[in-house]
This record gives sequence, structure tokens and C-alpha cells, in this order.
Amino acid sequence: MVSNMEIEDIKLEIIKYGRLLYEKDYITATDGNLSVRLKDGNILITPTGFRKAELTPDDLIVVDSEGKIVDGLRKPSMEMWMHLWSYESRPDISAIIHAHPPFLTAYSFQMPREYEPQLPEVKDYIGPLGFVPYRPAGSRELAEFVKEKAPDHNVLILQKHGVVCFGKSLFEAFNSLERVEFEFKIKGLRTLFR
Repeated sequence: MVSNMEIEDIKLEIIKYGRLLYEKDYITATDGNLSVRLKDGNILITPTGFRKAELTPDDLIVVDSEGKIVDGLRKPSMEMWMHLWSYESRPDISAIIHAHPPFLTAYSFQMPREYEPQLPEVKDYIGPLGFVPYRPAGSRELAEFVKEKAPDHNVLILQKHGVVCFGKSLFEAFNSLERVEFEFKIKGLRTLFR
């Protein structure tokens, strides 16, 4: 059983990272989504159609492993199945962040393969980056592809879409996102100096 105080604390953490994502230009408008797996196995997730920089605790939703709303008044993220099925295939994680950071997303348009990071920090802390071929946002097909790749990667690049980062906490998932975006920013800048 998860206490109301624990849930409220996690809601505040999701709100904090939703704002950070927006402030760092990793998401725009109503894009992106975050979730945390609770101790009882349910998922606390952001709503669809809401700006993550402006969320309140009342906007967040708890869903069970079948996607049924347990608590909350909003509609869960359109990427809910990507989150639920990733947790199913990764019992070791408790947090997921999906975002559209500009450098990584730009690179995803031309990268139909796995990617070996160049920066030592990315290699050491994250490892190889997985690649998921394009499927429409929010589709079960995309969720299935992510579920298949999730056990072997902590970060998955979604072709023409963005990235999904897995972690034991939102802190860990966000750090992975920040490191990977920096990797692709450096990769882009290196082309200017050739």
C-alpha cells in the first residue's frame, strides 16, 4: 500500500521534472510525458494534452497495469502503453521520461540503427543507445517496439520522434536524458570543425 503522503511527494517530483524538461527545451507545448511506478505496482503518469510546465498535483493520474484509472480526473498520456509495457519488461526501473530534445530528435531522422556513444560519461553511465523505428506517437505498435528494446537499453531513440529514458528514479532518467542530449549537441558541433 502506498500512503497518500508518498503519492503527493511523487506528484511534486513529477511536476518538478516536467518544469525542468520545459525549461531546458527538451519538450514544447503539450509534448512529452513522465511516469513513476508506485510500490503497489500502479503507475503515476502525466495527463495527455497538458503543458508539463504547468501541471498541478490534481492533474496527475494513477493507472493500474491494465491501463485502468485508479485515481485522477484527467485522461492519461497518449503514450501510456509505452510506459506500462516498458515497466512490464523492466522490473528494475521505477521511472520513465519521454521527451523531444532538439539535437537528439534531429539526429533521430537519420539514424536507423543502434548507437555507440562517443562521450565517456554517456558510455559509462548509460551504455549503448537503442533505436526504435518510426511508428505513430501513442500507437500500440510504438509501445510494442519500445517494450521489446527496453530490457537491453536505458535510453531508446525513437525515429522521427524523440527519446525515452528509463531509471530507478526520475533523477536518474533525467540525468540520462541530459547526458544523451549533450552527446548529440557535441556531435552536431563537431561537424562544424571538420
